[in-house]
Amino acid sequence: MTEYLRVEFNEWARAGKGDSMERGHRPVGEQAIEQMGLTAHSRVLDVGCGSGWAARLIAVKAKSGSVIGIDVSDEMIKVAREQSADYANIEYRVASAEDLPFADGDFTHAFSMESLYYYSDIETAVREIRRVLRPGALFVIVVDLYRENEPSHKWIEDLKVPVHLLSTAEYRALLERAGFEHVSDTRLIDPTPVPDAYTGSTFKTREDFVQYRKNGSLMLAARV
Repeated sequence: MTEYLRVEFNEWARAGKGDSMERGHRPVGEQAIEQMGLTAHSRVLDVGCGSGWAARLIAVKAKSGSVIGIDVSDEMIKVAREQSADYANIEYRVASAEDLPFADGDFTHAFSMESLYYYSDIETAVREIRRVLRPGALFVIVVDLYRENEPSHKWIEDLKVPVHLLSTAEYRALLERAGFEHVSDTRLIDPTPVPDAYTGSTFKTREDFVQYRKNGSLMLAARV
């Protein structure tokens, strides 16, 4: 499945979807990053980093620390490296969350924005992320595609790869089974106005878009 994802996401990278994903996800991604309690010396893993936009935001906060972004797509990693050339504290690697090339307890934080549900073995991915986090470390997940957010279910038909559709309770249980503690969840709201005349293809109707915004992005936070 990792190879299938790599091929599909490489196509996304070539089509310039990294920039559109940043525009769509950044308003809530910024909110989540603000709640991570990052310090100048944090060492952060960005899981499914795509074009690296979140890694760059994190790198500004962890200015004396480091950020490593991983993605299964070598083309996305190429884009991320090109767009992050001015950031000395960011490194990117082609890797899967199901088999992380890092030592136990290597990071103070991990961040995953709209990526976790793509992994075929999501249980292994979450256990691997916990393994590379040191005691007291924080893992923050943000997903728009979750069971309670019904308008987002349309994406399952549109995507060319299988995904997991989990509820909030199922995500919490997943984290707890992996050994995370103090699991919490909240919703983040994108304040960007919905156009009066919606002509996009992401949602079936403007009403679906409005409901999607009202439901918000699901953010989960958990400690090691």
